[in-house]
Amino acid sequence: MFAEFGYRGASLRDISSAAGISHPGLLHHFESKSVLLNGVIDRLEERAQIALSRAEELSTSPHSLLQGLAEIWNPASHSMQLLAMLYADSVSDDHPGRYRMARLRRVHEHVLEQCFTAFSNRGLLRDDVDPSFASRVMLDHILGHAVRERTVRTMQSESHDDSPLADLTRLTSALLVRDW
Repeated sequence: MFAEFGYRGASLRDISSAAGISHPGLLHHFESKSVLLNGVIDRLEERAQIALSRAEELSTSPHSLLQGLAEIWNPASHSMQLLAMLYADSVSDDHPGRYRMARLRRVHEHVLEQCFTAFSNRGLLRDDVDPSFASRVMLDHILGHAVRERTVRTMQSESHDDSPLADLTRLTSALLVRDW
């Protein structure tokens, strides 16, 4: 529900109905919507920890990074769509997950930056591309595609050559030198 409607757009009644439990039953497990949000962010942080633990492996080659993009940062995955929605939601000053979402974004950027820094050190990153910039652009692209998967892609036929993973491969190729 948070992935589809955001924190503000999903009520506890809607969430309990979608989960197939009573509203009081949901409140038994989560005393408020902000407590439930913290549980959801906990899960997103677990996924970020997986990315963090794989940073060295993902940095071994562009092919390893592409595999990681498919497994960890696939914009079509529910977790990336949830991350995109909650991150966009968290821009308001009074959002209860604001700082945790900002930190979560920074963790993902950090992992990607480690990859691009390793590629730069091996001469695989284009000379005019900063690893920090590349990581921000890549994560922005991932989050943008996560939103796109829920909007534009649902209105298109399958024949369009704009799958998120194909676009992530194109972006990776644009950031790296040609002979990798």
